[in-house]
Amino acid sequence: MGIRERLSGNEAAAIAMKQINPDVVAAFPITPSTEIPQYFSTFVSNGTVDTEFVAVESEHSAMSTCIGAEAAGSRAMTATSANGLSLMWEMIYIASSLRLPIVMNLVNRAVSGPLNIHNDHSDAMGVRDAGWIMLFSENNQEAYDNNLMAHKIAENKDVQLPIMICQDGFITSHSIENIELIEDDKVKAFVGEYKPDEYLLNKDNPIAVGPLDLQAYLFEHKYQQAEGMRNAKKVIANVIAKGIATMIPTVIPTNWKNLKNFFIWDMLPPYILVNDIIT
Repeated sequence: MGIRERLSGNEAAAIAMKQINPDVVAAFPITPSTEIPQYFSTFVSNGTVDTEFVAVESEHSAMSTCIGAEAAGSRAMTATSANGLSLMWEMIYIASSLRLPIVMNLVNRAVSGPLNIHNDHSDAMGVRDAGWIMLFSENNQEAYDNNLMAHKIAENKDVQLPIMICQDGFITSHSIENIELIEDDKVKAFVGEYKPDEYLLNKDNPIAVGPLDLQAYLFEHKYQQAEGMRNAKKVIANVIAKGIATMIPTVIPTNWKNLKNFFIWDMLPPYILVNDIIT
C-alpha cells in the first residue's frame, strides 16, 4: 500500500528526487521552484541520499553541470522556472541534441517583463521546440508520479532525450494536497540504475561529445532526434503500464484515470494488458 501524506507540489517533487537518488543535482534558486533544490539539499546534508549537490552561480551553469554529468555517465536532475529557464536557453538545445536524458522540474511561471512571479506557461512554451519531452502535472500527485516515470522514459534506448516535469507555480508548487507516496524500495526497483551504453568516462570505448557537425551529419542527427521524440509516445504508454503493474494501487488513482493528459489515449489498449505487460 502507498504512504498517505500531505505535501506541496515542490515537496512532492523533492521527495521523488530523494527516492530516485540521482548521481548529480545542480541548481540555482528562482521562485517558485526554489523549494525543490532547497528541500533536496537537506536530504543531501543529512545523508539520506548520496547525490553530489552542486550549488552553481546561475541557471546556465546548472544546465551545463547536468550536461557534463550526464555525458560522463551519471544520472542528473535540476529544477528551475521562468527567467531561469530563459538563461539556460543555449544549453537546453545542447542537452537535447546530445541525447542526454536529463530530468528537470520546471515550475511554470510568467517570463518577465513586466515582473510576475506567478503562473503561466510562457517559460515552457518558449522551449517547446527545443527537443525536450514535457509532462504537465495537473496536481501534486502527478508532479510526484511524473518524476518517478521520467527517467524510465528519457533513458529508454529508443528515446534518449531530456525531459521536463512541469507543474503550475504556486497553484500546485506551494499548495498542499493529499498525496500517496510509493515505498522507497518499490521506487528504486521501478526506476532502476542508469547504465548508458556510451559515456565520456568509459575508457574502453572513448567518444567525443559535441564535435563539429556540418550539414550532412547535422540533418542525420536531427532526424534521429525527431525519431526519439516520436518513439516517446509508445515508451510513455509502456512506462505507465509497468508503473500500474508494479506499483498498484498507488499509480492507478492518478495516471490511470488521467491518461488523456499524455495525448496517447487511443494508443493504450494494445499496450496495457492485464498479464502481458510490454517490456
